[in-house]
Amino acid sequence: MEAQPQQVITPEVVAQSLSYAGYLALMQEAVAQEKTTGLEQSAFLATLTKDNLAIMERTYQTPLRPDLVELLQTLPQPQLWLVLTEGWCGDAAIHVPVLAALAEQSEQVTFRVLLRTEQPAVMDAYLTNGGKSIPKLIAVHADTLQPLGSWGPRPQVLQEYVLGLKQQELPMLDFIKKALQYSEENNGTSLQEELLQQVPLWARAALT
Repeated sequence: MEAQPQQVITPEVVAQSLSYAGYLALMQEAVAQEKTTGLEQSAFLATLTKDNLAIMERTYQTPLRPDLVELLQTLPQPQLWLVLTEGWCGDAAIHVPVLAALAEQSEQVTFRVLLRTEQPAVMDAYLTNGGKSIPKLIAVHADTLQPLGSWGPRPQVLQEYVLGLKQQELPMLDFIKKALQYSEENNGTSLQEELLQQVPLWARAALT
C-alpha cells in the first residue's frame, strides 16, 4: 500500500461528499442532460454514464455474503467509507453499488461518494501504480477521520484480466465491453472476498 498523507481526508472533504442516493440522482440528472459527472465532459463519457446507470441497477442487487455483513455489523469502531468515482467509470458501476449495499447493512459503516475531478488532492494521495484509477474506497475512522486503509480500483483477479486485455491493444469500446462483461460475471464475488480480508485490518487500525 502506498503511503497517504494523514490529513488528506478533512471535515471539509467529507462535507463535500454525497450519499449513494445523492450520487445516483447526480448521475440521473447528468444523463438527462447528456452529460457525465464531474469536471471532465465529452460525448463519449456521457454515453458511458448512460450505460452505467443500467449496470448499477443490476449490481446493486448483487447477493451479499452473510459473513461479510456480520463482520461489518460487529465492527468495534464506526467507519466512514469514502469512494472516489465518476459516472463514466465502468469499474465503479460494477463495484460501487455493492459497496453501498454492504454499508447499508451496518450501522457502523457510513458510505459517501467523492467525485474524482472535484477532489484532486485526495485522488493524488490514493494513486494506484501512479495512476488515478477509480473507484477507490478509502476507509477512515468515522469520528477522528484517521485513515484505516483503502481498496480499489478492482479486485486482483479482475485487475490481472484487465492488464491482459490492455496487452491485446483492442479498440477502446471493445476493451470496455470485455472488461465489464468479465466483471459482471464475477458478480461481486472477488470484491467481497477481498473485503473479508481487508475489513479486519481496518478494524484493528481503528483501535490503535
